[in-house]
Amino acid sequence: MDREKFQIPSLLCTADQNGAVHGIKPCENSASSKTALCSELDNTDKAYLPTVGRWGCEWPKTSFLGGSKSGESGKCVHHETCYCNETFLINHLGENGVVFNNNNTLSLLDELLDATQVNGPWLVEHPLPLPIWATDPKQILKFESVWHYEKFVSQLEVHIQQVLERHNYNTIGNFMALYQSFKGSGCYNLRDYLHMYSPPITSLHHTCVGLALELWTKLVELNEKYPSLSNYLYLASCEENIETVDDYVQLGDGLEAVSTSLEKEHVLLALRFEIAGRYGVLLCDPGYHISRAITVMQDQLYPHTGQFVQSREAHARKEYNYTFSANSTFVQWSETVTNANGVKAYDTALVYISRPYLTAVDVTERRNLVYNFRSLLSRDSKGGLKAGIYFKLKENHDEFTIFYQNGGVKKRLKYNFGSFAYPIEETTKKVVRECSLQLNLAEDALECILISLAQVLSDQSYIKQLLEINCEINNLAEDN
Repeated sequence: MDREKFQIPSLLCTADQNGAVHGIKPCENSASSKTALCSELDNTDKAYLPTVGRWGCEWPKTSFLGGSKSGESGKCVHHETCYCNETFLINHLGENGVVFNNNNTLSLLDELLDATQVNGPWLVEHPLPLPIWATDPKQILKFESVWHYEKFVSQLEVHIQQVLERHNYNTIGNFMALYQSFKGSGCYNLRDYLHMYSPPITSLHHTCVGLALELWTKLVELNEKYPSLSNYLYLASCEENIETVDDYVQLGDGLEAVSTSLEKEHVLLALRFEIAGRYGVLLCDPGYHISRAITVMQDQLYPHTGQFVQSREAHARKEYNYTFSANSTFVQWSETVTNANGVKAYDTALVYISRPYLTAVDVTERRNLVYNFRSLLSRDSKGGLKAGIYFKLKENHDEFTIFYQNGGVKKRLKYNFGSFAYPIEETTKKVVRECSLQLNLAEDALECILISLAQVLSDQSYIKQLLEINCEINNLAEDN
């Protein structure tokens, strides 16, 4: 997360007024709940949200750490055939997992979210729901030879590159949507409000979660050549900035035992495979602008991707390397950044590949909402950053950076959001409009976004609450 043609109304998306209005779980006890002040809001189109609650049935679940009263974790207490259980969905949507019907009622994204995402249990004093993984691993896709695998990867990479080029990386849209919803709700405590808020996943503003899901829906086009491909794909969770790698790896498949200290701030699309009996895993990471399919072979022999240069700028070169952990439960993602003076900095993340991650929306997307770094970026098909804005959230601080291509040269400028509360100079307006166009937005869209952001950042009470929640999440994960 910390490695990171539409107008602003589309970016500030909400949802259907029926059920979970604007991503808000209806207040269940209006007499006693602090958050019972929530009120219905006007909504815009093109946001996915469940019609009831957070990703599932409106009837209460009791699938917390001690299990449900019925003894079946994750089971809805209302009725037997409940579509809020991921295992039930996987088993009934097809012989081997997810099946996309292309019906007129639900989009592919809707179907995918319904089939693969569930609620995480939420402890009262915890800042996030707890992460959940499927009970069993996905099946292994088998290739007869390296040639067959390479042919598959070449087709897959076309879709990866199209997603990079056509979809911005955007952690500003969900940030603005949360603020708009919070302010319209009548609630005053952001922490309480987050317990009711369902993060929207839309094609208009993608974080790593939305981009991975977007890519998954696009790969449906390969089903004709690779039958049931969708059933082998899954979302893999990732923990970043790990200092005690060996200790973390030793957890193996026992991540649930330490779920209260996990942040799970990143998500990738994964597929387990074999080439003539040789085991490997394929990772796709459009959230980190990676244009290739990353092949991680257990024996580290061809077609193992190995170390590669992800980005090269005047100030630094960034290299990635992916290898299996000793127990093959994780993929170790190593990052090396070399600055202009030749000084190297190292970082390590671990991607849990054994089982599908079921709370990418409820945990990872929700965690992103309160993260203290925001960006809106356009990429080329190779993952190069073309244009965008980014800024760090701090109290009493409203500076941001804007960058864009000018005559083949990347130009960076710094501004204050506060200056957009008033009519801006023509030179500034020209810069913002050019950046907006390079973000594939309407000419005046970025200026509208900046004006709206100026309003959010001027709300110091809100920013303080958000940063406190972010700090609490950082603290719970600091021992990893």
